[in-house]
Amino acid sequence: MATVLVVDDDAMNREFLRTLLIHRGHRVREAADGQSALRMAGDQPPDAVITDVLMPGIDGYELARSLRSAPATCRIPIAFNTAHYAEQEVAPLARAYGVQNVILKPAHPKAVLAAIDALLSERIAPQEPGRAVKAALVATTAALSETQRVTHSGTWALEASTGAILLSPPLRELLGLPSGRVDQRQLRRRVHPEDLERMTAAVVRTRRTGRPHTVELRIADLVGVVREVVVSFRPGADGALWGVVQDVSEERAEQLRQRIQTDERAERRVLDRLRRSALPDDPAGAPGVDLAAGWVAASDPLNAGGDFYDVLPLGQGRVLVSVGNVAGHGHDVVAVIGPVRAVLRAYAIEDPAPAEVLRRLNRYLLANHGDDTYATAVVALYDPAERGLRIANAGHPEPILIEPEGTVTIPAGPALGIFPDPDIGQWRLDLARGGTFLAYTAGLIDRPGDPRPHQERLARVAAEAARHAPDAGQLVDEILAAMLAGPAPHDDVCVAALRVPGALGSIDGGE
Repeated sequence: MATVLVVDDDAMNREFLRTLLIHRGHRVREAADGQSALRMAGDQPPDAVITDVLMPGIDGYELARSLRSAPATCRIPIAFNTAHYAEQEVAPLARAYGVQNVILKPAHPKAVLAAIDALLSERIAPQEPGRAVKAALVATTAALSETQRVTHSGTWALEASTGAILLSPPLRELLGLPSGRVDQRQLRRRVHPEDLERMTAAVVRTRRTGRPHTVELRIADLVGVVREVVVSFRPGADGALWGVVQDVSEERAEQLRQRIQTDERAERRVLDRLRRSALPDDPAGAPGVDLAAGWVAASDPLNAGGDFYDVLPLGQGRVLVSVGNVAGHGHDVVAVIGPVRAVLRAYAIEDPAPAEVLRRLNRYLLANHGDDTYATAVVALYDPAERGLRIANAGHPEPILIEPEGTVTIPAGPALGIFPDPDIGQWRLDLARGGTFLAYTAGLIDRPGDPRPHQERLARVAAEAARHAPDAGQLVDEILAAMLAGPAPHDDVCVAALRVPGALGSIDGGE
């Protein structure tokens, strides 16, 4: 058994890797950004690190460089996990930063498992740091130059002694400059006047804090064509600075074109999801059950995710509550939500046992949506005859049971659509007066850094709200207000609460 640190700002990507690693019998730690990953690796070095490349703040390259430069972490095997570069583009940079493997998104689970097995078999031999760095730079100079050409990027460095700026050949060619050595004033004249202040601020912050900063600028080339570029500023020795410039003009133009074309469609899609996901306040056939749900859209309408929730009365007072998330690549996952909810309802009518519903849903995803779609879900069945809940969790954030003595969470099994026969456990819980069952999607707790503290905070917020909220609707409102205070979430949020006139009694354990 190994301990693997998974670093990615996307919660669903972390869940996908967590499911595969746990399937292999490994322990998993998670971080949503490079800064948190560095802190966690320094406190308790893992056996391996799998990291996304493009992340806010410290990106995958800087994370790998920092891990390699620290004695406690310099021998940890590292893999890049990226969807933004082709293998021939990222591989040379990976080698230069001491990264052993590259996993491209999306990938078949078997390919990911093979890459993980290969990564954990790596043994990084101790080397003299200076020789290791020099050897890596010499071996990859040609490859880096080709990578810069393909990605329309290049490097620059500021000589502290002369004040001159040195440009790599690809960057000199990109800007159409006759020489690779230019004066600062000459280059500043090519920066758009409205961007000069932001560029100067980035330089000052980098020197003051000793940490890298990135800024987008508009720069005119030699013939006056304005290019949109992303410039990184990194501290060097003796007051020098260096960094990378990437031309993103084509990408920005394409993003603007697509946003104009799809804004109206995205708005209709979000509104349609809201209508289809509406949860009845008082479902017929479930007397005495207090149900409520909340849904908050992502701040960016084009970032609408695959979150869903539903309720299905089954007669004789029984009711099935489900909360889930569909993820994937290559098509609009929102279009998959409708079929997923429909088949989930059909399976529940035939056999409402939550674990069996999820196993059948897993077979449906594998048979109909291939290797590029997977899902997480929590299904809970309330039966008044049993005065209890049966709950199954497939890779989803742990739902919370609130009882007078405290809160209980239901652990997650494998996500759906990955393995043909996942081991999905089912939990049986007794209900007594005042008990509340709460299920939610990752957007409620997904924040930069380690997600665990936000999950623990949710448990405290829910327990406090349950003590005085008169009904499930007020409970959901208070939880959303406390957890989402401030800017709108970057991901959709779904919350569903079920209360029975009653507090939780005891957990019988897995069935």
